[in-house]
Amino acid sequence: MERKVFGALGTVIIGIAVIAGIGTYVAAAKNDPGITQATPAGSFTAEDGKSYPQVKLNLNVYPNSGFGGHHGAGGGAHPDWVSYALGGPNGEILADAKSGTNFQVPPHTAVTITVYQYDSGETLNNDFFAYVRGTVGGTAKFVKSYDTKAKANASPETVITNIPADMVGHTFTLHGMSDGKDQLFVSVPLMMSIDEEVGAAEEGATESGYVQNPTKTTFTFITGDEGEYVWNCEFPCGDGTIARFGNAMSAMGYMSGHFIVKA
Repeated sequence: MERKVFGALGTVIIGIAVIAGIGTYVAAAKNDPGITQATPAGSFTAEDGKSYPQVKLNLNVYPNSGFGGHHGAGGGAHPDWVSYALGGPNGEILADAKSGTNFQVPPHTAVTITVYQYDSGETLNNDFFAYVRGTVGGTAKFVKSYDTKAKANASPETVITNIPADMVGHTFTLHGMSDGKDQLFVSVPLMMSIDEEVGAAEEGATESGYVQNPTKTTFTFITGDEGEYVWNCEFPCGDGTIARFGNAMSAMGYMSGHFIVKA
């Protein structure tokens, strides 16, 4: 009898948790209701000689949401949460952008994403995500210091397959089953910016409130058939939650979003 009672109670608790989870997901999705169309960028020739149309996306990752953009003036409901956002071609802050974490790209296309990483970092929970996965050649191009004022690399560009697991700021990880025939899995680690410089910038050392020299990572992957995926950051960045998996890390519009492959 007691087992039945406990079993029923467990079912009720799980049901409540699922409903709460769905409610949280739906509410979080409202943080960024817009969809950004990737910008056409000519063509791309793969290693096997096959040519694909190419599109590009420029993204920034910030230690807080004060940049505005899709969160609105002042950073919205959670100005202290870390966040992805749309960025300019040289890491510019796009304070008036109306979307920032939901993207649409065409099928059977080379997608090139450049991420300027303005946040500091620590150590990954899982070293798996310290490696570049799913990109063309299994590599990414990396610049440890990009000068946003000079609009030029302040350190040499190198080709990487991984970075140290204890020097990761965030990741861009695209995954999940889509409703198309082909499936995508792409994961790229983003090197942390210098912690002291990030803190000093937030305290007013720079006019923008963010470091002048973020890290820069560029990678390309090929899409397959139409389908919808999710992407997220796999670095534990939900401060103040268990294992740091909550808050910004699990919220659409902050460290995750939708990735739509559609003509």
